[in-house]
Amino acid sequence: MVVFLCVPKSVLASTGDRSQMFYSCLQDCLAQNCSGSVTHSNHETYFKFFHLKKKKLGSSQDSQSFFILRALHWTCSDECKYFCMWPTVNWFVEAEIGVQQFYGKWPFIRFWGIQEPAATLFSILNLVGHVVMIRRFRKEVKPSAPFYLMTHYFCIICCQAWLWSTIFHIRDVRFTEIMDYLGAFSMVLFSVYHFFVRVLAFQSHSSQYSLFFGMAIGFFFVYHSYTTFFVKMDYGYNMLINIAFGAVNILGWSIWCLKFYKRRPYVKQCAAFLALVAFTTLFELLDFPPLFWVFDAHALWHLSTAPLAILWYKFLIDDCNYMEGQKLNLEKLA
Repeated sequence: MVVFLCVPKSVLASTGDRSQMFYSCLQDCLAQNCSGSVTHSNHETYFKFFHLKKKKLGSSQDSQSFFILRALHWTCSDECKYFCMWPTVNWFVEAEIGVQQFYGKWPFIRFWGIQEPAATLFSILNLVGHVVMIRRFRKEVKPSAPFYLMTHYFCIICCQAWLWSTIFHIRDVRFTEIMDYLGAFSMVLFSVYHFFVRVLAFQSHSSQYSLFFGMAIGFFFVYHSYTTFFVKMDYGYNMLINIAFGAVNILGWSIWCLKFYKRRPYVKQCAAFLALVAFTTLFELLDFPPLFWVFDAHALWHLSTAPLAILWYKFLIDDCNYMEGQKLNLEKLA
């Protein structure tokens, strides 16, 4: 049900990293600490630079465990970029130019090697929400109810999507970025499949149609994953297909709600969920420097989506129980 979960952010050069101050600082840092190699990550050289930076700055974010930074693959060049970013930010602020982005991202204070602490925490909250609510679903819905397994598949896909979101916000590298996008896209696609199967419930040949549509969705996801990994990470195309499938999903469920909300009071929960999803996406459309160097619009969007899982699973619980009653009625008539 998430439309903008995969809206990409440019990773090209930004005003901050194009500035002369940042460039000069970076070149000096690389030459003095990384043997002149941007990709150099020799253990001894990195170790010396880690302690040099700690001695110079003495701040809490720069006294993090050396071994944690190494485990998260913060290379010597990465440390130089982080080290040079903050004096450049201060210069922009003092010159009244305003905070600028670096390599397509706002400057964040790193915490124990975590690149975006707030977005990481709020991604975990979203994951926990699904785990908690699927436990409630199991208590209130019989295993024999229609869509019992479907809801579990939905939960698994959402959990892996939020897991990759967590990993990506901990450390943004090409692999974690792609897995974050693909994890979120799998959630969007499965939501479309869920809607399609729900509409066909109890209709003739519904199983065949659901199987065919599921295979089509699955093959498209595999193809998209292959091209993203091995051909090109096309940010514009990625955004386009996510918005397209998300719009179909939202529009479809909205029409379904309009059709049944008078006869089935619990459908209002679905309608409320859709309205809140549309409202929370306003955070994703906003873009401002992080508050306290921690909370940006994207992180606040993740925070706003965390409670929505509760509302959606409440709807799924009531809908599954309703369909269980329908199934029993059909069995009596048979």
